[in-house]
Amino acid sequence: MGLISGLKDSISRVTEGLFSEQEPKRIGIYGPPNAGKCLAEGEDVLLADGTYEPIESIYDRVVRNESDPVDVSDEPHERWIECNETTVTVPSVRTDLTVEPKDVSHVFRQRYTGPMYRVKTRLGRELTVSPDHPFISMTDDGVTELPAEELSEGTAVATLGEYTPTGANYTLKPNDDLYTDGGSVVYESTYHNPKPVTPFEFDPEIGRFLALTIAEAQHDARSIAFANDDPALRAEFEATARRFGIETTTYEYDDKTPIVKANSRSLVEYLKRLDCEPASSAEKRVPQSILLADDDTVVAFVRAMFDCEGSVQGAETDARGRYVTLSSASRELIVGIQILLLRFGIVGKIREKRHDGDAYYEFCIGRSDQHRRFQETIGFDSDAKADRLESLCAAGSSPNVHTLPLMAELEVAREALGMTQRAFYGDNKHVARMRRRNSISVDRLETMADSLPRVAETELVHHIADSTLEWDEVVSIETIDYDGYIYDLTVADNHTFASSDGLVVHNTTLANRIARDWTGDAIGTESHIPHETRRARRKEDVEIERNGKSVTIDIVDTPGVTTKVDYEEFTDEMDKDDAIRRSREATEGVAEAMHWLREDVDGVIYVLDSAEDPITQVNTMLIGIIESRDLPVLIFANKIDLEDSSVKRIEDAFPQHETVPLSAKEGENMDEVYENIAEYFG
Repeated sequence: MGLISGLKDSISRVTEGLFSEQEPKRIGIYGPPNAGKCLAEGEDVLLADGTYEPIESIYDRVVRNESDPVDVSDEPHERWIECNETTVTVPSVRTDLTVEPKDVSHVFRQRYTGPMYRVKTRLGRELTVSPDHPFISMTDDGVTELPAEELSEGTAVATLGEYTPTGANYTLKPNDDLYTDGGSVVYESTYHNPKPVTPFEFDPEIGRFLALTIAEAQHDARSIAFANDDPALRAEFEATARRFGIETTTYEYDDKTPIVKANSRSLVEYLKRLDCEPASSAEKRVPQSILLADDDTVVAFVRAMFDCEGSVQGAETDARGRYVTLSSASRELIVGIQILLLRFGIVGKIREKRHDGDAYYEFCIGRSDQHRRFQETIGFDSDAKADRLESLCAAGSSPNVHTLPLMAELEVAREALGMTQRAFYGDNKHVARMRRRNSISVDRLETMADSLPRVAETELVHHIADSTLEWDEVVSIETIDYDGYIYDLTVADNHTFASSDGLVVHNTTLANRIARDWTGDAIGTESHIPHETRRARRKEDVEIERNGKSVTIDIVDTPGVTTKVDYEEFTDEMDKDDAIRRSREATEGVAEAMHWLREDVDGVIYVLDSAEDPITQVNTMLIGIIESRDLPVLIFANKIDLEDSSVKRIEDAFPQHETVPLSAKEGENMDEVYENIAEYFG
């Protein structure tokens, strides 16, 4: 018996005339509490303009800029703040795997004590998240969202492979130590008369000068001393300093690298206005003035960095290990270089190495297509390095051989289209092995897309081929003890954002997914703590349309319901007094949920965990209350993405009601969910 017909047969007397056409239906969503999905403090988020910011700084900025911060949470240990007056825009991945800038609708902070997962990938990306925080992943079911605790070594996760910033102008940072003197700026000194600096338009020459300063200079509070064996680079540093109005001194040494030194406090202070601060080797970074610069200035900066600190390996041999590399003691500098290179679709691997006990980082560009792209867009001014790069591009190296576990799904598509293996995959070579291993390379998928029709069966192939995502591979997952604040962002529509490393993450629940999918806004918070929703929350006038039918409903997101709330459930997260208070609030919330169910809802969506036994006292009690009130009810078997899921277990427990399977976290089967809501409650 079908879902709709079965429901109509069993409770047709309830549905006939129960709802008026004028009033929205108030639909209560009942079920277990949700889990928090958050990033650790200190994790950087990539912004749409090409800059990045620690997630806690984004949260603080929103709270600071909102004249009347609206907190949709009612818990002192957490805050979920709406972005009403503050615009935070991030690169966000659509369901078709393309990237677009999207606004953040809410920022979230929660006090947390417990395990966190440090996830590392083959390309050297790193991110510390709560166990439930999902990564956009590729599994044998296609694109999905896997929480950190379900990742394993070899899991394919999405990272940005190309991104064009939205474009923003850099504003010179204020510096109270400088004053203007006609068209010049001068460091204000009590004891001597510093030489003024002549500012000029921020252009590629200044971009290169900043790179030379960051890459090869001893940069302190009073001077910049550039050391390099290449006379052309020394002459360039000297010429740009002179353009600022500063004379330099060159120091030649026997058996030592020559140094060109600019003794100018005014120049040092002026570079601070460009976000180029004196820093140790391990603390250097790409200035915001460069992250926000035009492409020509970015190219000049990156080229100068590679001229100074880059190398070309393996060009003269047929051996493996052909790379264009850049080395630095600062991982943040390397991450900034990768962000800049995303403009040109260049992705590299970040490797940590040790030398005499000290850590340094190497950025490696390792594929032929990436070498050629680097040569075409960045290149070298150094003739020797440019020649080696030419040899490297001519020699060739491995294509994108990273594999995805999609053969089972592709075989279903091929058979549905009635195509031979040769026609579908391009040839028969290695197909048997690919099927046996359930593994196909991204390079082959991109080639297949050139000849396959654009139909429903080949949608995933074309999405992967058209996407600017890079599919990275998890290499380690470390559990760490954590005690502090954790943070999250809500992104309208797509619900995805990326770390500064480029890793793409996701966050959603059922009530919030329905509300966001149809209104763009969340109802409330999501938390890892049991009974974290302690008051029913309402989202009004949510209009759902499917197959020519529509319904306007009020969603009531109720507390997780149970027959008992013990304070000991909270003691892992907080002290005893707070735990007792929390259990009391949660108990009151459960009572409120019962009140809503008895008196103030017109229909019920009852959510059950398909990985748990549904035969519990609270489930039996609530279904009994629903039936005694003759309320129309849809039962949703959630979490079908889990290995222990059993929809049949729920169907057998409540055979008088049809069951709709779904995964709210993964968004799986949501079309059927919306069709049933529109049909049944409409």
